[in-house]
Amino acid sequence: SVEEPSALAHCRSSGRLHSHKIRAPHMAAVFLAAAVLPSVQRAARRASTARLLAFTSDMKPQHLNSPNNPRLKLAKRLHARRQREKTGLILLEGQRLIADALDAGLSADFVLVSDEQLRDGALDRLLARVPAEIAASTTAPLFRDVSDTTTPAGVLALFQKPILTLPPSPSLVLVCDSISDPGNLGTLLRASAAAGVDGCLLMAGCADPWGPKALRAGMGAQFRVPMMQVDSWAGAAASLVEWGCAIRAADAGGTSAHYDCDWRDASALVVGSEAHGISREVLADPRVHSCSIPMAGDLESLNAAVAGAIVLHEAQRQRMTGAVPR
Repeated sequence: SVEEPSALAHCRSSGRLHSHKIRAPHMAAVFLAAAVLPSVQRAARRASTARLLAFTSDMKPQHLNSPNNPRLKLAKRLHARRQREKTGLILLEGQRLIADALDAGLSADFVLVSDEQLRDGALDRLLARVPAEIAASTTAPLFRDVSDTTTPAGVLALFQKPILTLPPSPSLVLVCDSISDPGNLGTLLRASAAAGVDGCLLMAGCADPWGPKALRAGMGAQFRVPMMQVDSWAGAAASLVEWGCAIRAADAGGTSAHYDCDWRDASALVVGSEAHGISREVLADPRVHSCSIPMAGDLESLNAAVAGAIVLHEAQRQRMTGAVPR
């Protein structure tokens, strides 16, 4: 016999080995079990996880093969803003955007995948997160017909439009003044989420933040930044004054550099469209102070979304570091 290895002491203390010595013929078997058991346990856990995540044949989604299917027709109608406003539904495309919505606590009403993606198993993990009864598959041509993109991602979903409430006293607000380009609007919302903006006011003339292009550009920002529609500058200004915000407009003709403004207290930034800039009624308001972004060379202006992102992140920098503007 040999001395009991310390690695097996837990076996004796747990009552499975009662002697301080074990016979040599049994030693190899004990060590083999000790070596093999963890890998077997890991394999079992992986198999259990795979079973949990797998979208198995008995969970196979219903196959839709007619362009007249009501759900396919509804998804296609949601390309139009009027239909989104009428139904209260939004259309999300791609794994990333759908996963962001689910992560934000939203529940899908309908999920559609292309047959190709379903066969590849590329969407198994995502499909495991939604009830099987709301999922359906369709052919690649029908999926392309429903999709808003020229190169579809192979999965789309319908969600109820979320409603996020602005805090009672927001300290950093973005005001979008007729940002009609959905890509710019989505990018501004994405920059707002990254800069810690508390809310966004959308004035008349803005694109729909829940349109497909704005959603893709926002990369999930719409699920994080509360938004409020306002009919006019008078309505937006009334809210900003109530919140005690200092109001600044990003304008190429601004008299102050954006980094010379003090953004540490409650503040609002107004960003205008590339085509028309800041509205006249905004610039004419004595409560609004304009600021510009210094640029090298003879460039006149920046893209609206880029300009907004630069100023918002300067505000974030001041707030995070407590830096005093020069």
